[in-house]
Amino acid sequence: MSEHTEHPPTGRPAGRAKARRPAGAVVVVTVALAALVLAAAGTLLWWLGDRLPEGADRTRTENQRLQVEGLARQLADAARDGELTDSEIGRVARADPWRVDRSDDGAVRVVVTTVPALADEPASCTEFTLPAPLGPGTEAVHHPAKGDCPVRDRTPP
Repeated sequence: MSEHTEHPPTGRPAGRAKARRPAGAVVVVTVALAALVLAAAGTLLWWLGDRLPEGADRTRTENQRLQVEGLARQLADAARDGELTDSEIGRVARADPWRVDRSDDGAVRVVVTTVPALADEPASCTEFTLPAPLGPGTEAVHHPAKGDCPVRDRTPP
């Protein structure tokens, strides 16, 4: 009697169809692992970006810019009532050393040494000018200060 072998509807022997499924699974697993490795490498490079000198410089510059813009906005807000007192400047500058010069025409010039949050960052000295007359439309113009920067805290009277 002859031996009878059944074939699946594809017309291929049963052993061959089974061999394709594991090969397809291997391809899917390989692609998934490759994607996972690429994602991990990208995350690592992104994380190291701030730790490299160029990334740290970019972060430091951005932090100083945000700090200076915040001080300018707060000084302008404090001057909206028509005056800018030493006490108000002290509250805005917080623990940072500062100096104020008031001109006869009512303009106010405040020089603040912004001390960075991290010890390895250099301090920067910024001059804020609030033109006369002080009031609701006052804006503080700022630029890096030239000359001596305040080095001690000033205690408001």
